[in-house]
Amino acid sequence: MKRLVLLTTAIVLGSLPAAAFSQAGGSASPATVSIDFGDDSGMYATDGQCDDPRFEGAAMAPGLITDNIGRDASDCRTDFKQGRIRLSPLFADPVDGEAIDYGDDESDFANDGECDDIRFASEGAAGTLYIVGDIGHDASDCRSALEEGRARWQGGVARPVQQLMFE
Repeated sequence: MKRLVLLTTAIVLGSLPAAAFSQAGGSASPATVSIDFGDDSGMYATDGQCDDPRFEGAAMAPGLITDNIGRDASDCRTDFKQGRIRLSPLFADPVDGEAIDYGDDESDFANDGECDDIRFASEGAAGTLYIVGDIGHDASDCRSALEEGRARWQGGVARPVQQLMFE
């Protein structure tokens, strides 16, 4: 299966905000988490449904895409405060030495030597179109890339790097 190429401009690593949110325990509630919801620049922003795949729950829109991460702030913030969605545990920043939840190797692109999970900025995935279905499903490749210094954790940011060049 051929890889899809990202046709948008890369976000520069230096423009990333500091860790945007953290979560303790297995569930996020408005009282226990601080989230950078981003802005409303997405195509379906302010339509009454959260389109950001960092969240899960009853108020989520169908057909999520990674380009909507951090781009539907008003809908997601409202639904989060009302308890209709929660932060996916896969996007929780590790707290106090906790391990990253890498997930499993169920992606079609798992075990190909490249990290295909948007939660990691990786030189091996430069130019890749990230697929929501790969989030948490390329564990071995992403773990290896992180341990070898070829990737960085970015699960807690509203504007993840889509392409990263290492020097």
